[in-house]
Amino acid sequence: MYKVIAISGSSGSGKTTVSEEILKRAKKLVYFDFGFLFRPITYYLVNELNMDEDSIKNMVLSGQLQRFIKVTYKVINNKVEVGVNGKFYSFDVLNTPKMNMDTITVGTIIGDTLNDALRSIVDDLKKENNVLLNARRPIVAYPKADCHIFLEASFDERIKRKMLMNNEDYETTLKKLKKRDEKEETSGFWEKYDFTKIIDTTNLTKEEAVDKVLQVIKNEFVSFNNLTLILGSYKCNKNCPYCIAKNNKKFSADDNLDYLDEVFNELLKYKIKFKRFVVSGNGEPSFYSLENLKIIRDLLIKYQELFEIVRVHSSGNIFSEEKKFKLFNLSNLPLEFEVLRVALNPYIDMNILGYDEDYLKTNSFHEGNIKCDIALTDYLEADELKFKLYNFLEDNPSIKKVRLKSLLAGDSTNTKQAQWVRKHSLSADKIQMIIEELGLNLNDGIYSSDDGKIIYKTNGDYTFDYVINDGIFQNYNNEKCSMKVLRRKLGG
Repeated sequence: MYKVIAISGSSGSGKTTVSEEILKRAKKLVYFDFGFLFRPITYYLVNELNMDEDSIKNMVLSGQLQRFIKVTYKVINNKVEVGVNGKFYSFDVLNTPKMNMDTITVGTIIGDTLNDALRSIVDDLKKENNVLLNARRPIVAYPKADCHIFLEASFDERIKRKMLMNNEDYETTLKKLKKRDEKEETSGFWEKYDFTKIIDTTNLTKEEAVDKVLQVIKNEFVSFNNLTLILGSYKCNKNCPYCIAKNNKKFSADDNLDYLDEVFNELLKYKIKFKRFVVSGNGEPSFYSLENLKIIRDLLIKYQELFEIVRVHSSGNIFSEEKKFKLFNLSNLPLEFEVLRVALNPYIDMNILGYDEDYLKTNSFHEGNIKCDIALTDYLEADELKFKLYNFLEDNPSIKKVRLKSLLAGDSTNTKQAQWVRKHSLSADKIQMIIEELGLNLNDGIYSSDDGKIIYKTNGDYTFDYVINDGIFQNYNNEKCSMKVLRRKLGG
């Protein structure tokens, strides 16, 4: 899910300098300076058509500007360049002291007239990239921005910076900056909102300012990982020897779905979002009634903005429950089903995990978006594993990703489940051999194949994972959590 981070601020506060530096450091980010929209238009009107203020005002008031100006763009080195009627201008041409003042004048006249053009460009960019939008009135121009950062600095400090930047004397710079400030403030360029993050750069070096802005951006992108709905029943069509629910027995056998709406509403109130909402349970979720599953599904649709994706855990039984499968699969939710196997061979898998219907052969399985976890145990046929895995994927095209997974022994170490995990789990050396055989490359803590279909990630902590059980929002240590505490955890 790509986001739009808007940055604005007073002249000389460092917004352009900071934005340029962020572009060097950040990955998968496109930089769009709104001035890249106003500047070429200003140059086109003032310098090529020799239009004065009155002529431009008349064009805007008559509604002719949108018809006369055709805005196009291109991305070069992750920067957006805007063209007017097929013409693109160089940076040096568009960034002169005269152009700075002309752009303020023309930009004030044009106002919000071209916002539709801006929004169209940003919407197009965010289909494949995160967007850093540098604009004077960014939220007016693009109301769907996910974050707004406003940079400010003292007037004296901004004078010093402008003197150095433009090689001007103090009096000249003071007059220009004062005039510019008056125009910007009256034009609403310094507007702030409840969600605006204000950063004072007066006493900060460039590096310190960049670090502070990057931290705000990082907080915006670091959402919580999984919010798992733990349904209470232990009923299941499998008898998995490693079953962590039976091993731990720490979650309540009650559901209290009546509280789910209240929990979601609190998350929405405090703007707490998760990468995934996981429908899971002590047992198999598809054993629940169609009515209860419909309650969950309807609430997920209602609060869809809280989650990037909905994941439904299953033993595989849901693919034999056509109505329950379609309840989720036809919901238009961003959805994936997750199953866990110990073997690619269905006969071995069914024998070890104790189920009697091969869900790989059901029609529903081949209609879903499937993530298949495969436990790294000695039941995995390791010889020629790469060949076998890709054959498995070819035979089951609904499986979009295979995740190799190390099983956890659980909280209770002396149970039969924990003993089974310790007995059958592969050693670290064996796992490393498999990683090398599959040609998985390490990137940001995740081993992945070149096509991204096979991954392995070592088990991490659950710092950003939470559960809803018995109607209570809590962490994995069964401690009830306050929404305000969670918001502070994200820096909010």
